[in-house]
Amino acid sequence: MLLSNKVAVITGVNSGIGRKAAEVFAKNGAKIFGVDVRTDCMDNLKNVVEGFGSEFYGCQCDVRNAEDVKSALQKAVEHYGAIDIMLNIAGVSCDKPITRISEDEFGRVMDINVKGVFNFCKYVTSYFKKQKHGVIINTSSITALCGSGMGCPYPASKAAILGMSKTLAFELAPWNIRVNTVAPGVINTEMVSSLESSARKTFEKSIPLKHMGDAEDVANAMLYLASDMAKYVTATNICVDGGYRPSTVNL
Repeated sequence: MLLSNKVAVITGVNSGIGRKAAEVFAKNGAKIFGVDVRTDCMDNLKNVVEGFGSEFYGCQCDVRNAEDVKSALQKAVEHYGAIDIMLNIAGVSCDKPITRISEDEFGRVMDINVKGVFNFCKYVTSYFKKQKHGVIINTSSITALCGSGMGCPYPASKAAILGMSKTLAFELAPWNIRVNTVAPGVINTEMVSSLESSARKTFEKSIPLKHMGDAEDVANAMLYLASDMAKYVTATNICVDGGYRPSTVNL
């Protein structure tokens, strides 16, 4: 029980890596405050989390909206009494060549992926500073380090998260607040489930371990960073990618 009685706020909890992180954290004793703009799967997740003997509180929230974010964090504190861990997982992509990407599409990716993380980091920091401890884990991507075949807004947003997180780690260290990132590679989630079999095979060939990762692989890395096993780890990034490098894909 690595997170016994800890309270974790998790964005993007309705599906994918966010949902799996909620399950893995709950199995390890954390109380979950789940945030997502969608809520259709939250009742089911609540049952799963409670089945592990933990607690779940779901909250609809648009991460782009500062008032929504402040309200969500206030509800978390009112419900559980404190926040110990902040997981920023909510994100979207835009897989098009640059000539077909509109300003609105670029802005949407940046607003959700970057501004959303900024909002939660900004407002959870006030609570963490008062209690003089806290853990922030932000979700980047291997594409932030190596680029991608197309869809430049996504790697751009994930690279911004790396820079933001490292800076926050330095800024917040005096209050015993640790800030780290996890950079997933190609993971079996809704983002890649729509790929044709030929595209999946192309990806798998470019992964040294020869298969895509699972959401649980990413959640386990986050579990390590959130736990006291990583109490001396901050300002770092963990790649969970099977050795995958986008530049090795045949473009």
